[in-house]
Amino acid sequence: FRIEKFLNAGGFGMTYLARDSLDRIVVIKECFPSSMCCRSDGNVMARSRQHQAEFDAVVKHFGAEARRLSKLQHPHIVGIHQVFEVNQTAYMALDFVRGRDLLDTIEDPRMKLHPRDVKDILLKCLEAVHYIHTNDVLHRDISPDNILIDGKGNPVLIDFGAAKEEATRASRALSALHVVKDGYSPHEFYIAGSTQDASSDIYSLGATFYHVLTGVAPPDSQARVSSIAADRPDPYKPVSGKFPMFEDSFLHAIDKALNVFPRDRIQSAREWTELIDTERRRSAAMAQAELDRQIELSISRLVAETNRAVEEDLKAREQKAVEERKEAEKLQKLAEEQARQRKKTLDELAMLDDAVFEEEQERARESAAQRSAMNMNHDEVHGPRRRKSLLSRLLPFGLLR
Repeated sequence: FRIEKFLNAGGFGMTYLARDSLDRIVVIKECFPSSMCCRSDGNVMARSRQHQAEFDAVVKHFGAEARRLSKLQHPHIVGIHQVFEVNQTAYMALDFVRGRDLLDTIEDPRMKLHPRDVKDILLKCLEAVHYIHTNDVLHRDISPDNILIDGKGNPVLIDFGAAKEEATRASRALSALHVVKDGYSPHEFYIAGSTQDASSDIYSLGATFYHVLTGVAPPDSQARVSSIAADRPDPYKPVSGKFPMFEDSFLHAIDKALNVFPRDRIQSAREWTELIDTERRRSAAMAQAELDRQIELSISRLVAETNRAVEEDLKAREQKAVEERKEAEKLQKLAEEQARQRKKTLDELAMLDDAVFEEEQERARESAAQRSAMNMNHDEVHGPRRRKSLLSRLLPFGLLR
């Protein structure tokens, strides 16, 4: 890079107009926290040994934040081409935007922005702010002097305060330097360790366009908080109803963005856009209606599917119950048939036993009759001899003779 001329200096760094190796005009921003460093033989050095560690930390944070911001690519955000370290400090090379900043524009009596141009600039700024917020970045230093207006009337956000915020956290020596701008910074920027979110940048953007409309910055947010805490009227004067050339929704949105308390502000750039852009508001409403319709259809389908599943489950259960009932009836019939067969078998066995018994009795009777007949025949044939023989045993042998 070849330095063409010095542009500006602040508490955290210096900016130069330069040309790169392709002879393109760029802006070089140098990390130069003047409260703790100086220049010697072209090198940037800590003023003393006690500042060395803090200075090194600031340079490190400057480079890291610059690399993070270099990933942002948007037509309304200044582009960072290169981040490098030389001369014992860090630098970034940025787009050179031909034009003037918004502060010069609104303070120049020869310049008079048309309400249509003001709205167009705000909408484009909101596009850029929405983009950086969706990339988890806060600008932290939105103000009229950090919005450049190029030759075509398009705004370009420059000079992110995030790097300054990181440098201040890294250094006790820089903590005394304000990374806030009275009138533009929300009260949470004044409080170390406070929660900062998208609504913080929204406040600063609201203050910027309050200045565009009224010609002056709004009251300092700290003074507003103090007045409210002391139960005094808020010194802020709303713009609603005071500029008939602007729509009520446009003015009301600026007042809402400038609420002292974050929870009462517009919460996102997208919300602000929908509040002031009639066409986008209509598109958003239609999109929401379509989303609601899709949700309703999804719910209807889900209900229908659930009902169908319940009906199918009931039918399956009924079918199962019918099958179980048929199976039970079948088993019952089988049991009854088995019982009938068992009874029949037992009856048959009982009858068979009776017949056998009768046959055995008959055989016994026949056998007894036969024995009786045989005995009678025997008596008839052998009866006298037997008696004689008996008498022979009973009486003396000689007597019988």
